[in-house]
Amino acid sequence: MTDVAEFFTRFGETWVTGKVDVVDELMPADVAYHLPPFPDMDREALKGFIVAFHQGFPDFTLNVEEHIVAGDSSAHRWSCRGTFSGKTPLLPMPPTGNATQASGTHIAHWRDGRPVEIWHNGDWLGWLQGAGVLPGLG
Repeated sequence: MTDVAEFFTRFGETWVTGKVDVVDELMPADVAYHLPPFPDMDREALKGFIVAFHQGFPDFTLNVEEHIVAGDSSAHRWSCRGTFSGKTPLLPMPPTGNATQASGTHIAHWRDGRPVEIWHNGDWLGWLQGAGVLPGLG
């Protein structure tokens, strides 16, 4: 298996910078990228999502806190921060200027040193509430 920590460091940089060219190098075109509640994505759709996300949160930061590898699978725990300060097609409203934070995990399944399926599970509700897109609960 490839060095999963290096893979996720490089992949995380695409989210931070919005520069997605490296995704072509990291993932096969038919990777199955699951990002609930969004539709499943292949590599091209994922690149478009990352670019649109970065437009809305240009100061996005990411900290990968843990990598666990077991056979042909790996899990990665992370936390992130950003400010909804840019217009993005992902959100149907103008930027709020609100800072937000979230945590989550990626679970990857590997074949021949490349990910064939990735599950991206993050606190989208908390992220959108902090960004001022959704009202808080209670």
